[in-house]
Amino acid sequence: LPAKIPLLLLLGAEGIAVGMATKIMSHNFGELLQAQIDYLRGQEFTLYPDFLRGGIIDVADYNHGNGRLLCRVKMEQPDAKTIVVTELPYNITTQSLIESIEKAAKAGKLKIASINDYTAENVEIEIKLARGIYARDTIEALYAFTDCEVSIVPNLTLINGATPETSTVSEVLRLNTARLKDDLEKELHIEQG
Repeated sequence: LPAKIPLLLLLGAEGIAVGMATKIMSHNFGELLQAQIDYLRGQEFTLYPDFLRGGIIDVADYNHGNGRLLCRVKMEQPDAKTIVVTELPYNITTQSLIESIEKAAKAGKLKIASINDYTAENVEIEIKLARGIYARDTIEALYAFTDCEVSIVPNLTLINGATPETSTVSEVLRLNTARLKDDLEKELHIEQG
């Protein structure tokens, strides 16, 4: 059905079909609309994913929706013995993050005294470190051995017309914008009639 906004890029999608898979990242609504305006004005635009839970992403290998993303939690250090996670990477929950930290601690990869989840409206996972261990030394271990850092491999495969194809974020936005323009013209013709 016709939509006036680029829903595929706004919401993202993930699925598997016969011999094919797709993993389309969600994008920021305001950035999508600005990119459509830039496209209609003949200007260049670049779009990167945006996740509801926040986090930090490295888009160096994103390749317009078909490369690789590196996502990290956002951390704060209130003091030398405490780390507080305030934002989560893509597809990670507070529970799964805590489980991965506890698993790494049991395996001896890092030393923590306690981990507490104070998440309410905002994410707040407090990690208290063991005696003699400091936050600056533990942060790299958290990224290396837990879900504090995850790698995502997006794959922008979609059905265009009746044919499956691998596309790019910018091409999907161009197709959506062209379709929107056609739909708006049809609406105006109907009103004119």
